[in-house]
Amino acid sequence: MNISKSNTFSAGVDVAKLWLDAAIHGSEAMVRVANTPAGHGELIDWLCAQGAGRVGLEATGGYERAIVKALRDAALEVVVHQPIEVRLFARIKRLRAKNDRIDARLIACATAQVESVRAAADPRLAELAERLTAYEQASELATLLKTQMEHLSLPDLIEDARAQLTILLARKARIVADIMARVRLWPDLARRLALLNSLPGVGSIVALSLLIRMPELGAMKRGQAAALVGVAPFDRDSGERKGQRFIAGGRRRPRKLLYMAALAAKRCDPGHRSFAQRLAAAGKPPKLILVAIMRKLIEAANLVILRDTPWVPQ
Repeated sequence: MNISKSNTFSAGVDVAKLWLDAAIHGSEAMVRVANTPAGHGELIDWLCAQGAGRVGLEATGGYERAIVKALRDAALEVVVHQPIEVRLFARIKRLRAKNDRIDARLIACATAQVESVRAAADPRLAELAERLTAYEQASELATLLKTQMEHLSLPDLIEDARAQLTILLARKARIVADIMARVRLWPDLARRLALLNSLPGVGSIVALSLLIRMPELGAMKRGQAAALVGVAPFDRDSGERKGQRFIAGGRRRPRKLLYMAALAAKRCDPGHRSFAQRLAAAGKPPKLILVAIMRKLIEAANLVILRDTPWVPQ
């Protein structure tokens, strides 16, 4: 769901660990406040006094979460830019200098150009996403530790690594069980999870990732889900030249798990296995085949939620 463009002033906030620098688009007004609850209140009062109704800031790996929540609680429109978007906007404006004050003005300018604003995220999913991120980080650490253990030969180091691995695996199991229990508290989320789990190759972790990181599923048109997750091929044509199609962008974390689901569906589901064999017979490379299956799975995920009907094997 999108919110139409606001007629109020746009502001930009440069987020740091300790400070927040804010600027108003088209004005010389600026302010710096502490990145604390008290500072957030001070910033909101200043923004309201300046007539700002839309506020943009960069995603900074977590330092922005508290101020984003505070701004939305104050009924301000919030635009969370990806850092690359702001840097590319700076290149368009031919701005080379960079400091906190300049960045705040740049973000304010970029925010003013945004045509629509996403509705605030479901707070339930925001909390679940943080827990899922903790699971993913534990999983990555466990994988790294397993790789390190392959090169260990000293018994004491091996024993220590095994103890750490046991802790990480227990942490993963505990986090997943906690997320599942929380999802079951809400019938609508539990229903969506069950629908996603009905898809071939989609296990509990993949279903959780799609539920939490792809909340738009069930509200998109054909092809939009594939583009959003990053498995839709884009044209590269110019004049008479027909370029090769490539996938690009999208949401990396759910795409990574969707790849694992595609591997399982290709191996275990008769319909997807037959589809893969047809593509292979047509000379398509293995990676392209897996991406095609990923595309079918994410589009099917959108459909089962849209129709509120579990997947029926073909």
